[in-house]
Amino acid sequence: MKDEEKMLGVRKYDKAFSADQEEPGITLVLENGEDLKTAIKKAQQLSAELQNVLEHIKHFDPKFRLK
Repeated sequence: MKDEEKMLGVRKYDKAFSADQEEPGITLVLENGEDLKTAIKKAQQLSAELQNVLEHIKHFDPKFRLK
C-alpha cells in the first residue's frame, strides 16, 4: 500500500481501460477528517443515550389513581 493511502481520508480510485493503457485515476484527500470523526463520536454518544431512554420507556410501569 502506498504511504498516502495509509493516511486518514485518502483513497485512490483507478480504472483501467485496457491492459496496454496506463491506469487513469484520481486521489481524494479529506481535509476535514477530524470534524467528521468528531461528528461520528457525537452521533454515537447520542445514539447510546437514546437507547437508554428507549429501554426505560419499554420497561415503564405506569401507575394510575382514581380521582
